[in-house]
Amino acid sequence: MTEQDQYKALQEYNYFEMLVNTKKVVTKDEYKFIVAYDPTEKNNFTYVGSSEGDYLNLNVYSEHDHQKRQYEMELG
Repeated sequence: MTEQDQYKALQEYNYFEMLVNTKKVVTKDEYKFIVAYDPTEKNNFTYVGSSEGDYLNLNVYSEHDHQKRQYEMELG
């Protein structure tokens, strides 16, 4: 593996880690990248098709955040 190949592999790994560990909602293209990189991650996403993105990342999403957001919307 050349130094350039190692660099590219590291970049892909960092991108994958950022998507899986920090983004609550990912686009269709990001989802495809994640599943191609690690097929086992398919179980950690669910399709939502919202204005924020296409797939909800269950690794990052929490029910607490959802309930808090709904409560804030109810208060106006």
